[in-house]
Amino acid sequence: MHFIIILLLFVIGVLMNLVNSERYIVGEGYGWRPAPYPTYYEDWATTVKLKPGDQLEFRFQKPEDLLEIGKYNYYACNSNIPSRQYKDSPAIAFVLVPGDYYFKSSNNTNCINGQKLYVNVVAPIEDDSDDKI
Repeated sequence: MHFIIILLLFVIGVLMNLVNSERYIVGEGYGWRPAPYPTYYEDWATTVKLKPGDQLEFRFQKPEDLLEIGKYNYYACNSNIPSRQYKDSPAIAFVLVPGDYYFKSSNNTNCINGQKLYVNVVAPIEDDSDDKI
């Protein structure tokens, strides 16, 4: 019974985050394609502050695709064992919990040339100023 209550509270928390979520278009008007310069997507990531429940929208044209991967594969530009593969555009990646998220093109050469994205999702800071006198 306690497990069901905890699970229900977790689901309610996730749904509340989705209601307040924002969607960010990765690369803005440029979209998700071979990077025009090596730090293009890294630079883009510094312009957004993601919170749990936000969404990343990747727009691309075939044969491009998108892999969600782990930290090691991100830095190695390795396409082995992705946690998720997106083949259709637009691909929507939900960042539901605080933590690090890694994405790359399945084309390893494009990844080496900068078509990869690392983002950090931070937990919202609770305002306890109402408790102070």
